[in-house]
Amino acid sequence: MILLDYEEESGYREFRPHYPKRQRLPPVVLLCKDMMPDIRTMGESAKAFPEDIKFLSEAIVHEFGNDEYFNNALLKTFRAVVLEQPHKQPGIALLIMVLNSFKPEIGKSVLNYFFDQLQELMNSSHDASYETQSHDTGPWNKAKLILRLLSIMSPMISPDDLIGLYKKFFEFAIELNNASDAKRSPLSEAIYTNTLLNVPYLFYFSSEHQETLKGMVEELLASVESDYHIKDTDLELLKPYNKNSPYEPVHWVKAILSNVKNALANDMQQVRDLFLNYDSLLAKQETVHSFNEPLNLPTLEQIAEFAGLDKGFGSVDSLWKTPRYSFEVYLPNSVGPFATVIPITTYAGMLFQDILIDIIESMEFNRIEVARQLVTIDLFFKSGIFTEPGLSVAQLLEQFEENPTASTFKIEDLAVGAILELTFKLPTVSQSFAYFYSLLVEICKNSPKAIAPVFGRAFRFFYNNLDKLDFELKARFLDWFSIQMSNFNFSWKWNEWENDSIQWGQTTTYNPRMIFIKNLIRKELRLTSNSADVEESVTDEFQKYMNPSFITRDNLINYYASLFKDEFVLDESDLRNNELYFRSPSFPFHEDVTRLLDFFHKQPDTRTVGELEDILKDITESNSAIIQDVNRFAVTLLIQTVVFCGSRSLSHANKYIDDSKKELAAVLDQLEVSQEIKDQWICEAVVRYWDSNSQTGYLILDSFRYNGLVSNKAVLNFSLTEQYGVNMSLVDSTSIESIFRLLNEMAVTEDKNVELFEYVFNRLVAAANTVVGEIGTADPIVAPDLESEIQTTEQELPLLDLAWKYEGIMSFLKSILRKYADEYSVLTEQFIGNALQSITHEPTKQQLSRYISEVSQL
Repeated sequence: MILLDYEEESGYREFRPHYPKRQRLPPVVLLCKDMMPDIRTMGESAKAFPEDIKFLSEAIVHEFGNDEYFNNALLKTFRAVVLEQPHKQPGIALLIMVLNSFKPEIGKSVLNYFFDQLQELMNSSHDASYETQSHDTGPWNKAKLILRLLSIMSPMISPDDLIGLYKKFFEFAIELNNASDAKRSPLSEAIYTNTLLNVPYLFYFSSEHQETLKGMVEELLASVESDYHIKDTDLELLKPYNKNSPYEPVHWVKAILSNVKNALANDMQQVRDLFLNYDSLLAKQETVHSFNEPLNLPTLEQIAEFAGLDKGFGSVDSLWKTPRYSFEVYLPNSVGPFATVIPITTYAGMLFQDILIDIIESMEFNRIEVARQLVTIDLFFKSGIFTEPGLSVAQLLEQFEENPTASTFKIEDLAVGAILELTFKLPTVSQSFAYFYSLLVEICKNSPKAIAPVFGRAFRFFYNNLDKLDFELKARFLDWFSIQMSNFNFSWKWNEWENDSIQWGQTTTYNPRMIFIKNLIRKELRLTSNSADVEESVTDEFQKYMNPSFITRDNLINYYASLFKDEFVLDESDLRNNELYFRSPSFPFHEDVTRLLDFFHKQPDTRTVGELEDILKDITESNSAIIQDVNRFAVTLLIQTVVFCGSRSLSHANKYIDDSKKELAAVLDQLEVSQEIKDQWICEAVVRYWDSNSQTGYLILDSFRYNGLVSNKAVLNFSLTEQYGVNMSLVDSTSIESIFRLLNEMAVTEDKNVELFEYVFNRLVAAANTVVGEIGTADPIVAPDLESEIQTTEQELPLLDLAWKYEGIMSFLKSILRKYADEYSVLTEQFIGNALQSITHEPTKQQLSRYISEVSQL
């Protein structure tokens, strides 16, 4: 009953708001809201696991079949766990088999559901209309995971039916492999490897027909070994290291069979040491089920256009598009006489890597949960595989000395290594870099004391191998390192790198470590509004790199001085960061420049081109006595004035450029100078203005490109041209990013401008030819390994720097050929021939010839 403050008859209304009655949820919905989360987290507590199985199985037996809502919720929850958290599959399989022992019709229903799911995946694998989301790992990867679940459920499934499934997948892989002749079949290798990886799961639980299964598996593996012929594919373009790789990469398709056979050897000792023993929780399976119908895989004709796994069918499936090799960061013996990561040459090492990657990719929508699951995966395997979580290297060394037989494998190393493998995947990553970088940040935030040292060892590993690392991967490492630093107060032990700075900092230009250090500090300065944070973090030795300028102060002064005749003396104090030099009070015609500024500040519809022309004419004619080149000065003044007006932010810059493009174009068109020269002046004007933040300068140049005021080729030319004796496309990250950003844009346009790709290639080849000529040798050019002590005389140092420059150019060429393989593959043979014909250095020609020949295989 609602009490009123006043009688309604008195004309007063009720002032209490009316709320709709809260609708009571049906009991079955409430039950699902309570039960399904328990199923998703089952196994995270080892102590509670037996009780969870008992409680959940009793509840499901009571409810299943009574309400369609409950049935669907249960099956979809099973499916989600199976596909998104494969490490929890044994728990799900156990629960299903317990249900089967209580009520076989439930077991049969669940089995039918997953078989139908498997058939749907096979149907979608050749459906051109199939749409994926970012967390979709692909139909073949999901088929792998459903087959794994069915394998774990072997006690309740007919051995003939299970092995029949395996035979179908293997036969299909062999058929695909044979159909591609000498060329590898990406889908064949994926199916072959994924199916083999599941074989040991057939023996997860003991069963009455285990011996029968063993015999059938032995026969099956022998058949596969004789019928599946692995094709050698050693692609230089895909190698993360250009020389002297710190480890021997493991080819997954070559290692998987021996790993599986070793796991099954010695009465499956490796399997027993790996999997948890849940046999005591499993009741005897009185009812063994068969599949209702055979699985229908696509035909060769149906799958032909999808067998390259390049149709965007899923993140993990796409990993197989190119040959899949191991990527290692935490090498054996790097911290002591032991390994901290399970070797990929073992079944356990390969399985853990597979599961970790599946979790990362399939749960991309929940970064926080992924970060938690990755470092707790050890809970779902036998204890003793990993050492105690969070153990420091010092503690690990001490433990190893006390007991050399104890495990030294760190779950943190394994988890971080898996994310880094995906982050550094060549030729392309499966998700956005932002996801991988933020995931690494999230893991570190969860356990900073345990994870920070793990990151530190990865940092050191990549830094120590920078002179060998692929050009594109150096950029990815720089991005990851800088983001990590900015998220953790820029703290790093810079003194570790001081010797490199002392030895190479002032004497070389192209030393890979010094390039990295300088770019890292500049990038950190750009990532914070308070440069003091960065300044406080670096040691005294590195303070000299705190200047973020694109070119040196002296060269900047020379640039502005070159605009005027000798009788004009430049006031150097007026050259300040992010400031228009020409409006300085000491500048002779700063008042006329103010008129120019006022013009651009007006609303576009209140000004005319004629007005702009008059202002510019007054300035140039009145001051011709001191201006060196009127045209060049006019371009520089106009462009820098517009840039200054929009200097508050990129959005402001875009607005002013967009508002002024017609007037600028009209004035620029009147200049009797070639477009190429005008473009060069525009690029210089923008980047010189933003000398203290060249990233902003290049982004503003992009806006000039989009507005048709400067050509794409001009921006590439600016980045690729040596400036004051330095090739910025090899040493400055913002210049490199600009080149890749522009080429990325061209690569996704419908009317691809392959001329730009040809232009970049030719410019880099020309740069390589020049360096070879300066070195003056016919022998291969290989700089000494930076991990070794390098002793050079003052006379030898320039040649060493040139060798680093040469390696940088060749690595850049390798990266663009790989990254834009589609674009370079359509260029004519004549282009390739002409490009190689211009090279007189035989080792260079041979190396580029190999890169070019591999482009079509990507």
